[in-house]
Amino acid sequence: MMVFHGFDYRRGTTAMHRIDPRSKMVYLILFTALTILFYNPFVLLLLLASSLPIVIAGKIYPRWSMSMKGSLFFIFFIFIFNFIAFIWGDFWGGALSIGTVYNAVVAAITMSIRFTALISIFSTFFLTTSPEDLTQSMVQLKIPYDYALTFNMAMRFVPTLGREAQYIIDAQKSRGLEMEKGNFVTRIKNYIPVLIPLIISSFRRAELVADAMESRAFGASKKRCSLYVLKISTKDYAFILITVASFLLILSLKLIFNIQ
Repeated sequence: MMVFHGFDYRRGTTAMHRIDPRSKMVYLILFTALTILFYNPFVLLLLLASSLPIVIAGKIYPRWSMSMKGSLFFIFFIFIFNFIAFIWGDFWGGALSIGTVYNAVVAAITMSIRFTALISIFSTFFLTTSPEDLTQSMVQLKIPYDYALTFNMAMRFVPTLGREAQYIIDAQKSRGLEMEKGNFVTRIKNYIPVLIPLIISSFRRAELVADAMESRAFGASKKRCSLYVLKISTKDYAFILITVASFLLILSLKLIFNIQ
């Protein structure tokens, strides 16, 4: 469950924490688009490395690294799935060759790096962005408050559910549940005693939140005001400028040099 540490925001005073969420949204959207657009593994590695300056400036390496380590299972699964999918037809058709295997390995590595880059980009965004500031920035972007609050609450409960799942796993292990033994199908079945309590707990938590919102008359007033209003400063414009310049520079690899 370490992958959920990528959404576990902790308050900080670094330069990245003070950047306006709307400025970081520019980085999130543009570099996510580049990650989907490119297929070259070296370009994808460059996109993965683009989040490292944010990790260093935001001093979020411990939680970012835990999130990346928690993604190893999914990265391995994506690699195996894409490798099998690429050679499946040739394998059963009897036309499997070294070239096909090589292309399958490259394709599987590419998809794994793409997934890793996406995890890293999103982790750096959520680890350095306050949920309250994110909600306020979405409202100032004319997104309805109900949708902004729903998105905010969903993101805030991701690490909470991750911690709760870990508590349930530890409790089940203390009762003799062996989750690491057996084949792949058996291991998946071993997670059923974890998923059922987690789902029930999620429904209970959702009911508590609904009761709390109702007790505070949520939605009674259509006009809302905010104590704090976010303002984009010079450092935010500088961050946007660097992000857009980096985006255009990497995009030129495809437009000018035809690197896919």
